[in-house]
Amino acid sequence: MRIFLLLFVMSLLIVGCGDIGNDISTQAYPPSISVTGTGTVTGIADMVEVSFSVEVLNIDAGVAVNEATELAEQAIAAAIEAGVEETAIETVGYSLYMEEEYDYNTYEYTGENLYHLTHSFIVKVNSVEQVGNVISALVSNGATSIGGINFTINDRNELINQARELALNEAINTAELLAEGLNVSLGDPISVSEWVDNYSDYNYNGYGSFDDAYYESPPISPGNSSITVNVSVSYEIE
Repeated sequence: MRIFLLLFVMSLLIVGCGDIGNDISTQAYPPSISVTGTGTVTGIADMVEVSFSVEVLNIDAGVAVNEATELAEQAIAAAIEAGVEETAIETVGYSLYMEEEYDYNTYEYTGENLYHLTHSFIVKVNSVEQVGNVISALVSNGATSIGGINFTINDRNELINQARELALNEAINTAELLAEGLNVSLGDPISVSEWVDNYSDYNYNGYGSFDDAYYESPPISPGNSSITVNVSVSYEIE
């Protein structure tokens, strides 16, 4: 008798769970209209990011580290002297690796180990007029390569707000046109998402690598920087 009752109770539980699962699976999503909108605003760049590196090759790892440290300190000091704030200089990479030296004349390995060290930085210059002097100071005082410069906007919030307003207006207009064409009425928004894209219209890849010499300040022209806001909105259909 006890076994029979236990089986009966378990059967009821299984049936009940099955009913609940069917109820959940058959729930319909509310009818909706989903649209996207895009807004782009362009501003004149007022800040420049300069990337530079110190690269050293030596058969002794310790010597390579010391040489790179000395060159990096010289470059940083020169950038600060050119008007860059110390807090605007950031290390973005440091690598040291070893390889066996290869003689391309004999096509054989020499058995000597070579250590490659690269120390990379980004310098943020708050004045476009100042960037030429900063580059000249870097390449004359330790930097062995300039990766390039990137124009950007220091305060982007105002541009983002303007682009967001344009994107929302486009999304709303599109939703209203779709609702009118389908002969339905729009309800409240049920979901909203956005993402921001940044574009620099001008990226200058400057000097490659340099010997110990003085370099005049190169002419640098500011580029435009564009910010695009994309929004996705879903409206319930009434």
